[in-house]
Amino acid sequence: MATATLTWTLPTTRTDGSTLAVTDIQRVDVFDGSSGPIGQTGSATTFTTGTLDVGQHDFTIDVVDTTGHVSARSNVATVIVQAVVAPPSAVTDLVAVLNP
Repeated sequence: MATATLTWTLPTTRTDGSTLAVTDIQRVDVFDGSSGPIGQTGSATTFTTGTLDVGQHDFTIDVVDTTGHVSARSNVATVIVQAVVAPPSAVTDLVAVLNP
């Protein structure tokens, strides 16, 4: 069962160049592709997903400040979960016969 751990650095400025303190950040929303948020963190800089399905996952985040303003979407961080095929079962009917 594969999971992914995402890490990032919180922004320290607003789009107008003014300072953004960590205490001004309400949460970070985490997305997998175009689906809705798969999780939220406070002002943390790491997030571990739940179990991921086989295939490509394109993660992004938004930062939301305490007044409700939402940042532009982050860059995309991609992981690919490979299909894992279980090995064959063991043979349980092996017989040895002595040949004269």
